[in-house]
Amino acid sequence: MKLDAPARLQPHTDTSEALAAQLRAHTRGEVLFDAAARGRYATDASIYQVVPVGVFVPTDDADVRHAIQIARELRVPVLPRGAGTSQCGQTVGACLVIDCSKHLRSVLALDVDARTVRVQPGLVLDALNAQLAGHGLWYPVDVSTGAQATLGGMAGNNSCGARSIAYGNMVHNVRGVHLRLADGAALHAGPVAG
Repeated sequence: MKLDAPARLQPHTDTSEALAAQLRAHTRGEVLFDAAARGRYATDASIYQVVPVGVFVPTDDADVRHAIQIARELRVPVLPRGAGTSQCGQTVGACLVIDCSKHLRSVLALDVDARTVRVQPGLVLDALNAQLAGHGLWYPVDVSTGAQATLGGMAGNNSCGARSIAYGNMVHNVRGVHLRLADGAALHAGPVAG
């Protein structure tokens, strides 16, 4: 490989086709493996470009679980993605991109007295703050891309903002996460006693 040429990671066609077929057969989400869709997800706000094996847009948590299990069986890495607003390149890769920003973007629970909210990973920061404003609340992690950035992406990036000196970054403002492991198993991570 020439050192002055960018590295290109191309998926094996058989694996890519098998992955797309199994996702279509076992999930309800959108399966996007065409060149145009893969091209859209090959970049984020960074300088990096890596074409993914494919893109999956889940409709619910069951879709996420099934997609991760299918990808694992086929030995295809997975990469959860929000809006792709990070400038560090962590939302691109030769993998199955799982985009939670279209359907998994709701506020699941709000406790005004406890000042806590439970959200899905695709919820955009400004949309959350619009819902909180009616209760005199706001989420203090104020990234510059708040109109696009998703809470899941912000958590994965440990985002911060102009107010981080006063209010901290994501690690200081998240009490727990419900996530899926590489085998599709659910895990709840929360405060540690002691």
